[in-house]
Amino acid sequence: MSTLPAARLHHPTRLTAGSIHLGVERDTRGVGLRPEQRLNFYPASPLAVLSWIFHGQLYRVQTQADGLTPVLSAELPRMLFTGPSRTPTISWSPGPVHAISIGIYPDALKRLFGIQAGDVRDLVLPMEQVLSASACQTLGQVQTGEGPLFAQLEVAIQQCARGAGAAGGAATVHHWLTGLMMRMAATHTGIGLRQVQRQFKRQAGQSQRELQLYARAERAFALAQQQENPIWSEVALQAGYSDQSHFGREVKRVSGFSPAQFAQSMKTDEAFWMYRLLGET
Repeated sequence: MSTLPAARLHHPTRLTAGSIHLGVERDTRGVGLRPEQRLNFYPASPLAVLSWIFHGQLYRVQTQADGLTPVLSAELPRMLFTGPSRTPTISWSPGPVHAISIGIYPDALKRLFGIQAGDVRDLVLPMEQVLSASACQTLGQVQTGEGPLFAQLEVAIQQCARGAGAAGGAATVHHWLTGLMMRMAATHTGIGLRQVQRQFKRQAGQSQRELQLYARAERAFALAQQQENPIWSEVALQAGYSDQSHFGREVKRVSGFSPAQFAQSMKTDEAFWMYRLLGET
């Protein structure tokens, strides 16, 4: 039975910080949760995510064509690959679950696994259907009871690297995006703007303009968590939106909720634990 918080962040070491953004561990063993509290709401994200389910079962919650009726997917595999997702997602566990998910920078996918981020957008598949057999074998050797799980997974991911690692890391999506733009500018001098934009999109999986959506939302979520009663016009300004209407549209696109709905749920709803964690970064 776990004595640790039901959800916690793991930060990469300097060795892997150029590839790994964050690790998230969810362990509800020994935690009394009602069925509705076993929902998990996740934002749209530019990151690819590798997930391991060590205990329990997880299902994706999907909606029917009417947009109202929720249905469950088949049980998710023990090792799951999720590509950069342009829409928010929901999962559900029928009982206690212990899982770890690790966010991988889109431009690191080529170095680690030889795949382009743009080729795997919005995919949710067993790792074995996306990654090589050798990578899956390496990533599947991690065992509970043999030391801290995140540290084991971090080492396994590093062992998959097919090329030299990128230097440094980023505390936020905004920092990653800024760093990537600077590297692109430094390594692609002398070529046209359109060419640079194409190269950027190839490495990052989405255009610079598309990725700014996530950087603004990340800042807005953090500001909403820090304030007891957010003044939305001020949050919109501080997070970099052109106006409050722009802010409302983008928050709903990333989270699936209006700013007011989102702020209330993040503070009171157990199912929004992921957003609370991300607000700590």
